[in-house]
Amino acid sequence: MAISGIGNNYNNVYEGTYAAQKNETAKKTETKEAASAQAGKAQNTGEKAVSDYYSYLQKNYDCMSNGNVTISGGYLKKCAGDSSKAKELEDFLKKIPELEKQGYEQLSAQNKAMGGTVTYYQQTWMFNKDGSIQSTVYSVTETGMTNAEKMKKNMDERLEKQKEKKEEAEKAERAKEKKAGQEEKQNGDDRTSEVVMAEGIRIEYVKANSEEEAVAMQNRERENAKDAYRQSVNLSA
Repeated sequence: MAISGIGNNYNNVYEGTYAAQKNETAKKTETKEAASAQAGKAQNTGEKAVSDYYSYLQKNYDCMSNGNVTISGGYLKKCAGDSSKAKELEDFLKKIPELEKQGYEQLSAQNKAMGGTVTYYQQTWMFNKDGSIQSTVYSVTETGMTNAEKMKKNMDERLEKQKEKKEEAEKAERAKEKKAGQEEKQNGDDRTSEVVMAEGIRIEYVKANSEEEAVAMQNRERENAKDAYRQSVNLSA
């Protein structure tokens, strides 16, 4: 009888301990699920804030609504959560129309001096993750030359670029400075390009042979933009 009593007590203790452990495990699982749900909610809230801010920019700045401005998802996220960074971004967006006007006037004057007329001009802007800005100007210039003269001019420009590239290779110390501004971009497009720095902004001038070619290059630039914000992207990176 004593042995039977001990067995019953043992079973009672075991069952009580098992039940306590089961309850503790259930609590931990519930806590973990609640924390995960809270984290997911916070992330969704953060992404909504960025999406709302992007929509606000599109509504209030014409340069944002025409698709010529691309903003890094990482940088946009910072601006959405920091009023001082948001002010920096918006202050520059306000300047873009005037900067584009100045750029067009300068390019037109340069081409006019060489007997050419700018028939197409479009400028794109990219805000990188670190807040730095780069811009690309796509233009088409008519010179009144015959097709044969245009072909000769294009060939002369290619030969000149090859010569400059060879000189850069021979002068390693100057290569980084000259290469950006003089080397033709190797992306399969029949074009010439020049890079300049203005007020800390990297501006690339791209000469296209036609408006259709220029538009196609602009579309490729948008498609290939790294870390570009799109409302369906994951901004956690």
